[in-house]
Amino acid sequence: VEVGPRDPFVRLHPDVLTQVDGRLNIGRNDGICGCLERQDGSWVCSVYPDRPRTCRDFERGGVNCVDARVRLGLTP
Repeated sequence: VEVGPRDPFVRLHPDVLTQVDGRLNIGRNDGICGCLERQDGSWVCSVYPDRPRTCRDFERGGVNCVDARVRLGLTP
């Protein structure tokens, strides 16, 4: 997930960010967003209240969300 340099997320969670070609991105673990954690058999966002604009604009449960989850094997 790319994060804009002025997004408040950058100030709040610099520890999860990496730079790729001069752009800020949330790091990934085995292809999965570094902010997702396993909890009671499902994946939850550990920074949900502070999530970056990119994530806030990505409709939860929408077509793009479901497609991404299927590609990553998070949803059958």
